Amino acid sequence: MSAMGYINVSLEIWGCVLSLVVAVCLVVGQRPRAVLDRLFLRLLACNAVILLCDAAAWLFKGRLDPVSWWGVRISNFCVFALGYVLLAFFTHYLTVYLGRRARVSTVPLRLICIMCVISLVLVILSQFKHFFYMIDDQNVYCRQEWFWLSQVGGIFGMCINAGLLIRYRSAVDHREAAALWSYILLPILAMCVQIFVYGVALLNLSTTISILVIFLFIQVEQSRRTRERELELTQMRISVMLSQIQPHFLYNVLSAIKGLCVTDPCRAEKAVDSFSAFLRGNMNSLAAQELIPFSQELKHCQTYLELEQLRFGERVKAEWDLQATDFMIPTLTLQPIVENAVRHGLTKSRKGGTVRIRTEDGGGGWRITVTDDGVGFDPQKKCDDGRRHTGIENVRMRLNGQCGGALTIRSAPGEGTSAEIYIPKEMTKT
Repeated sequence: MSAMGYINVSLEIWGCVLSLVVAVCLVVGQRPRAVLDRLFLRLLACNAVILLCDAAAWLFKGRLDPVSWWGVRISNFCVFALGYVLLAFFTHYLTVYLGRRARVSTVPLRLICIMCVISLVLVILSQFKHFFYMIDDQNVYCRQEWFWLSQVGGIFGMCINAGLLIRYRSAVDHREAAALWSYILLPILAMCVQIFVYGVALLNLSTTISILVIFLFIQVEQSRRTRERELELTQMRISVMLSQIQPHFLYNVLSAIKGLCVTDPCRAEKAVDSFSAFLRGNMNSLAAQELIPFSQELKHCQTYLELEQLRFGERVKAEWDLQATDFMIPTLTLQPIVENAVRHGLTKSRKGGTVRIRTEDGGGGWRITVTDDGVGFDPQKKCDDGRRHTGIENVRMRLNGQCGGALTIRSAPGEGTSAEIYIPKEMTKT
């Protein structure tokens, strides 16, 4: 094998290993679940196989033993065939990537797939008719007169992808555009060179570099989005905490404790302990990044109810039916629901009422049901009292974001309210 052959083999094995390392990093570091991550993994895997096959073709070249004879033919066929598959994978990736921000037509992807199928058929026919390439008696790969046609299909596909980027250029910023354009321009340049120059594996090398550029962009972009999500969650926790410590709530509780200091000092002392525990629970929620045991959330909720019963006496009653407690839950999930039942249901009724908290094992998940026999409301009617009602929506977002859970609320004027929290079991078992 010539010196150029050894250089090509070294570069392609290096590119194959690098593609696999990037794939492992993506799987281990991010545990990909999104469609884009899976599509990018397909790109990496397909590129690694192409590089490995091309390196094998160079290593088997010129050898006449049976393994080398078959190795050259199989490797070259895989390089040609998988090259078109890789192009289809990238077009799919590009279509989905742009589709996150714009309504992208699937016509270009269909055209690419049709072109790839036609090209694959031609590659198969070339094994017998030899119009793209042939393997001579010395087991050496040789281009044929119609080799340029095999490259034209790839250039045509890249031009379609370029058209996609131009058409939907407003959907990506300059960093995204630069990364995606690298996968189009570098391979096109390499294909144009390879039509006239034989012996240098430019196409596979340029494709590998382009994939790495996209990977680096993805890493930077996802890191930025992670920081934004963390900031958003922090702000949400602050918002939830502040919504639970309303000024009027503080004043009312402190006034009730002040009155007890005169009439019932022992009960006042207990109320101070409960109030301290309630404030501590809200402050601790700011630092809670993960799910917490339900028993911890339950205790915080019970403390809140003790304070409300201190203020409203027999007008606020609580009943518990805890059939399951051994699971995890996002912090400040149950307490805001119970508070809504007390503030907007029971205390608005002249005679008060009862809030009932029930937990059960629902088979595939845990169910927490909070019902009250208060005044109820019309869920379809927007509340316009000049206040920001973000507590319930924050609970719903935390449930969905932290454990894939859901919150359902049913109510009607004069019939009370029922709120059901559902938490998938596999995400929350202690």
